[in-house]
Amino acid sequence: MKSNKIIFFLGAGFSKDAGGPIQNEIIQNILSSDFYEHFSDNEDVVKSIDEFKEFLRKELLLSDEMFSKIALEDVFTPIDRCISQGLSLGSYSAKSLMDLREKLHLLMARSIQYGVDFRGHNKTYITKFADYINSIAKQRIANPELDGIGIITTNWDILLDNSLYDLTSHESQILCEGDTLHGPISVVDYCCYISSLDNDPFIKPGLLALGRNGYNIKYLKLHGSMNWLHCPLCQRMYVKFGEKTMFETTYCKYCKSNYNLGNKAASIRLRGNLILPTFLKDLSNIQIRLIWQNAGIELSEATKVVFIGYSLPAADFEIRQLLSRFIRKDAKIEVVFHPTAKTEEIDRYRIFFGDRQFTEKRMTVGEYVDSLFSDTPLKPR
Repeated sequence: MKSNKIIFFLGAGFSKDAGGPIQNEIIQNILSSDFYEHFSDNEDVVKSIDEFKEFLRKELLLSDEMFSKIALEDVFTPIDRCISQGLSLGSYSAKSLMDLREKLHLLMARSIQYGVDFRGHNKTYITKFADYINSIAKQRIANPELDGIGIITTNWDILLDNSLYDLTSHESQILCEGDTLHGPISVVDYCCYISSLDNDPFIKPGLLALGRNGYNIKYLKLHGSMNWLHCPLCQRMYVKFGEKTMFETTYCKYCKSNYNLGNKAASIRLRGNLILPTFLKDLSNIQIRLIWQNAGIELSEATKVVFIGYSLPAADFEIRQLLSRFIRKDAKIEVVFHPTAKTEEIDRYRIFFGDRQFTEKRMTVGEYVDSLFSDTPLKPR
């Protein structure tokens, strides 16, 4: 008999109540006067904003009055496609477009930071959700055969990542009794090959944690993450927790040693690892491909898939294909809709999943998280 397994699929709406901007709000933040004023003492941010606006005016022929109506896809699709094909765009060469994209990474990170850190939103429900996930995952210590929970997300922010890391690192300190080299540990498992940026003893592969009688929390980020940095030479992915975004310029320590490269060799400068919002997403990065493969495996094992804060847009055809291919016919589907959700959004889910057992819940994310801890869950509105 197959054991039960729940997969939570989180979209941007999951983090919205904690200040995380949804996709359209990211660019609105970047181009707002309040954002510019807030980061006016940061030269890199100011220069990046100015260059971005100049690109919009000169190459996309957009007036300042149109800025608030821009879709991220319409900005990043021509940039990414030209880069991938080695083409120029107006006065920008392919290399110039790569530099511009790096600056846009910076601005997007600052936009998320701006929403999360400087608007005073309540993040308690995210910590509480992490508690729930951890309480189920840690049951694996007593029964290694259990594999009852996992998380898949399209989000870049690391609100949940940091909460999960705080819990697993604390559990590790208890489990290993100070022996971080040999004792049991628990880890946040991104389900790809990772290295710690700062030699953190609790950033380890999930299989290592299981092999040492600990446990892992599978957290698969399909579109990358703000705390990931990627080496273009060896393809390692570096991870650091405790920071919402990573802005410092740093280099691959392994390649620097292995190939005797200088301290600032451009070929090993770590870059952000985000899948940008384009109509044709570039999923060629080896670590991202591994995450998508493992996401398919997790979905194929799920007896129940819960969607929170994800609208299932038609433009996300890669994700729709992933869901269609791997979710079992007998899997239960549960979708948490905001109380103000439109009928079209609900119908989109019902039609997509056909005759599968389908449950809709109209409540806020915070209310849903509270219901997870209740013997009598909140009734859907």
